[in-house]
Amino acid sequence: MTDKLPDLFVRTLLVGLILVSCSLSGCLEVPLTECPEDDCFPLSSESLNAILSLPDSFNVLKLADDFDKLRIETSSKIEIQNEVVSIDWSVGKDESANLSSIALRYNIGNAAVDTEVIEGSGITNVRVGNVWFEGRDALPEYEDPFYEIARLASEDPDGLWPPFSFDSTAFDDIEWQITGDLLSLQQVATGTNGTHTIILELIGAPPMIVGIEIYDGQGSDFSLSVETGDSASIYLQENLPRTAVQFIPENNSILYDEIKIWSSTISEGISEVEPSELEFHARVGSLNDSESLSQMNFGDVFTNVSLDDGTWWEFYWMDVDLDDLVSGGDFYNIRTNSTIDVTISVFDIWANKWTDDLL
Repeated sequence: MTDKLPDLFVRTLLVGLILVSCSLSGCLEVPLTECPEDDCFPLSSESLNAILSLPDSFNVLKLADDFDKLRIETSSKIEIQNEVVSIDWSVGKDESANLSSIALRYNIGNAAVDTEVIEGSGITNVRVGNVWFEGRDALPEYEDPFYEIARLASEDPDGLWPPFSFDSTAFDDIEWQITGDLLSLQQVATGTNGTHTIILELIGAPPMIVGIEIYDGQGSDFSLSVETGDSASIYLQENLPRTAVQFIPENNSILYDEIKIWSSTISEGISEVEPSELEFHARVGSLNDSESLSQMNFGDVFTNVSLDDGTWWEFYWMDVDLDDLVSGGDFYNIRTNSTIDVTISVFDIWANKWTDDLL
């Protein structure tokens, strides 16, 4: 399973502030009831309010159940202590290709992140800024990203997750101005509740909400859009520059009976990779100009190397889940009687780079 995009970012309380400022809560749900046949197009203000008055009238998981190809994008912006904070999410799935996509872009002061991961097959695509890279997953497992996010958010409600929530009942008593195009069955409803301007886009008959925009005039803005069908298709690119697996060993050694020991487990969430594609190295010098005192291919599982100076190095990798792959939760142990300062690193043979190298 490939690296989960949310794990790449620091969890922040700013998301909670954005959700509050945009008056968002609950679960995003699709309409559960149809409008009267003579009032679907154009909708009257009363009919739209009737739809919005349903407490669970718009649900992302219901959308995920109804559409094989689905993409939902959100954009949130708020001013905090004279700093404009913006967070954009794009989450999509294409079950015909067994692919999912999660992208996050945020700007907080001078800090900015813009990245995307497409996964579900043996080859993955990773975008950093405008540059795409190729990764791999030896044990690909497609999972609906909308259900995955719902599960992870329930396990860690204070984490950084897409704000796929909209309390429609907060806007069910508004005088809407509704315009529409009969040919495309598109309708746009605009209204205000006194503090926020709300714009809704609806498509089809019966109409389904596919766009939400909320503005408060004070710099706190929110928008959400829904795409289905071919416009939500996901494609993998090939022959991209390769990126290494995200496994960086901890370098906090302990000294026991004059033996230096590095021991830990591999963090959860990394891509499963073939053991023969990774090597442990004990490196001396700077990361940009170093040499290896000793090394072990993970495929060897265990090795003990004696050097000419009388020192020895022992490497061990334990396949804890017995999947014959290097994966999260596996254990490793490195021991030596050498007193030389070293950095324990992993070299990704498939990517031809160190895992602690920046993209």
